[in-house]
Amino acid sequence: MLLLFACRATMSSDAEGMGDPTAAWNSVLGLVVTPEGLVDYDRLERNRQALDEYVAWVGTPKAVPGRPDERLAFSLNAYNALVLFAVLEDGRPASVHDVPGRLFSKPGAGFFVERQFAVGNDLLSLYELEHERIRGRSQDYRVHGALNCASRSCPPLGSELFTGADLDAQLDVAMRRFVEDPERGVTVEEGTAVFSPIFDWYARDFTVWTVGKDLCAVAAKHARGPLASDLSALSKQGCPHRFRAYDWSLNDASR
Repeated sequence: MLLLFACRATMSSDAEGMGDPTAAWNSVLGLVVTPEGLVDYDRLERNRQALDEYVAWVGTPKAVPGRPDERLAFSLNAYNALVLFAVLEDGRPASVHDVPGRLFSKPGAGFFVERQFAVGNDLLSLYELEHERIRGRSQDYRVHGALNCASRSCPPLGSELFTGADLDAQLDVAMRRFVEDPERGVTVEEGTAVFSPIFDWYARDFTVWTVGKDLCAVAAKHARGPLASDLSALSKQGCPHRFRAYDWSLNDASR
């Protein structure tokens, strides 16, 4: 572990803003995120000053709010912004799995584990920000619908920042968009629920944190219409399910 901390590189922005850049970054986010939750990286490149200033601001102690709901919103926003920042800094790779690591051979380690970013008073990898600051502290499975890992099969990226005051409603919307997305979320095919692998990788979050609900029941809560009805019916049958393949190619709207 000490070797990891000693060897991982720090990725940072040198931008110097005059104040809180949150509003400016929120406006740019609305410009670069498509209705499908993909990213127009060409437009982001042309407007990246707001992103650079936001990343620099995230790395200052004054950026971290005090209330738990506001801290969670801040951490979600920071994660998604840092992912986009890293994609640009890496030259927009075909996949985040193409970013090489030096210590680990596991795909994605170079992008998510072996680099660190300033977040408040700390230096954190994307892995640490997700699993320690977001998942570990919130124990709210809905955060999986709010985090975007710059890949085609990631949950749709939202076009506005999370806020403490609206966080509960925003997490519900994010989870619903994820579940109802037929390519990235959940479908029912020939009497079987087909889930994103995220429901497999974090099965404990979706079942233990919901006090024993099965995956079909959890997904049904965030679906509407026939999908909700079908998932509820499958839940009563023991939730027969499988997981679809995950597409790690870059979530670039132009590709």
